[in-house]
Amino acid sequence: MTIKVKICGIQTLEAAQAASDAGADFLGFNFVRSSKRYIRLETAKEIIEELKMEYSCHCEPRAKQSRPNVLKPNGIAAVRCTSDLAMTTNHRLQVKTVGVFQNEKLDLANKLISYLKLDYVQLHGNESPEYISLIQGTGIIKSFSLDADFDLEETMKKISKYKADYILLDRKKQGRGELLNLDKVSRLTKLFPIILAGGLYPENVSRVLSIAKPYAVDVAGGVEVNGKKDKEKIVQFIKLAKNYE
Repeated sequence: MTIKVKICGIQTLEAAQAASDAGADFLGFNFVRSSKRYIRLETAKEIIEELKMEYSCHCEPRAKQSRPNVLKPNGIAAVRCTSDLAMTTNHRLQVKTVGVFQNEKLDLANKLISYLKLDYVQLHGNESPEYISLIQGTGIIKSFSLDADFDLEETMKKISKYKADYILLDRKKQGRGELLNLDKVSRLTKLFPIILAGGLYPENVSRVLSIAKPYAVDVAGGVEVNGKKDKEKIVQFIKLAKNYE
């Protein structure tokens, strides 16, 4: 099975295009205001709509695939549809959008999901199983923030309480490059559809996959330079993850 890849913390159209063109399966938009990767609601909507517009261009007859660039009021250029562009948007046809929320009010979360037309919502707080059951119109990724050497049995019990499409495992302490206990993670990946995050970089993703064997990997800071998404690192990370066997 080919490993799935989620590029999280998308803040620009350029980063979204680079990730989707490189073969990313999920794009994460962080709506947690305390996060350094927080994105304004309207900016995220503009990016998502621009990507979907490009999808539409891809599906139009070739005779219609020619129009000038249009600079929108927000400064995002609408991309000209050409046959060359159509060839570059194959991966964008399948990439899924993920909205990251943390302890958001349920009614507001459902409104935002509908407004943005999100494919998945990633719940990164203390949301209850009951809360998840009331999320409407989207897939569910439930995130668990763990200590590096987490209690395996306790974590299994917590995960088992939730009905989610995917389970994301991340570190409690961010920014130190420390990985979760990969041997323990490998036990969980045999039982649950695990998306593994925290401390991943192009330099270590192959080794991590060889031990943990998750369904997918999630990266944010590991593909950044000076706090900004770096196209070369994005491409390198996705290539290494996808080529792992």
